[in-house]
Amino acid sequence: MKKTEGHRDKGTECPNSTLDPSPPELLVNDLDSGFRERLAAKTGDAGFMHCLSCGSCTASCPVRRLEEKYNPRRVIRMAIMGMKEEVYRSEFVWICSYHYTCHHRCPQGVNIGQVADAVVQLAEERRRDMTGNPGLSRIAPDGSPAGGDRPVISGKDMDREFKRQVLARVPEAGRCFICGSCTAVCPETLMDKSKDPRRFIRMVNLGLREQAFADEFKDVCATHYRCLSRCPQGVNIAHIMNAIREMAVEEGYTYPPALAALEKAEGTKGRRDEGIEKQTNKKGK
Repeated sequence: MKKTEGHRDKGTECPNSTLDPSPPELLVNDLDSGFRERLAAKTGDAGFMHCLSCGSCTASCPVRRLEEKYNPRRVIRMAIMGMKEEVYRSEFVWICSYHYTCHHRCPQGVNIGQVADAVVQLAEERRRDMTGNPGLSRIAPDGSPAGGDRPVISGKDMDREFKRQVLARVPEAGRCFICGSCTAVCPETLMDKSKDPRRFIRMVNLGLREQAFADEFKDVCATHYRCLSRCPQGVNIAHIMNAIREMAVEEGYTYPPALAALEKAEGTKGRRDEGIEKQTNKKGK
C-alpha cells in the first residue's frame, strides 16, 4: 500500500477501538518497535512513555467532543506500542498539532494557550469576587460591561494591574510585537475570523481587562491547552503531535484529504458569505 493513498476508514484508525464492532487483529510483526524511540529523539523528551492511559487529556479535549474518533489518549498509546501506520494515518495528529503551531512558530516564543488559560483563571477569580462585592454588580457574567455599546478605548480603560497579573503567570506574553504569525496558522481563525490570537494578546498587553474577559477566543484556546496542564505525568500532548506530524511528512505521508476538503469548503463558504454581505451593503446604500 502506498503511503499517500489516504487514511483508513472510521473505526480502523486503531485496533480494539470501541467504535468498530469487529476490529482487525493486531499482529506483533506489524508493530515498529523502534518508533517510540525515534519519536522521543524527535521531541527530545521521552516523557510520553510514562503515559498511564488515564484519559485526562481526552476528557478535556474539545476536538473529541465534536468527533469521538479523535482521541489523544489512543494516539499516545498507539505511539508507545509502535503502531506507526495507524499513528501517521490519524487525522487527530494533524488537527491537534495545528493548535500548537502558533507557539511553535512564534519568533518570541509566546505560548498563546498558556496566556489564554491565565486570563480564564483571572476571569474565574474575578467572578468569584463578584458574589460578595456589590460594587461589581454592573459587570456581566462574561466579564464585559453590562448593557450598551463599549466606548472608544481610552487611557482609563487600560488596567496595568491586569497586565501585571497575566505577565506574572506567563512572562513571555510581554515579548509579543503583534507580527501575526499566530493568527496566520490558527485553525480557529480559519473557521471563524473573530477568533484572533494576535488581537487577544494585544488586548492583554494593553491591559484591556474587560475586553479580554469578554473575548470568546480565550475559552476556545485555553481548552485546547488544558490537556497540557491536566496530565498527571506531564505529557505534552501538543508537542508530541507536532513531532509526529513532522515525522509523517518526512516519511512521505500527506495531509489528510478529509481535512483538506473541510478547509476548502470553509474557505469557499467564507468567500461566498463575504460576497453576499457586500451585495447586501450595496443594496442598502
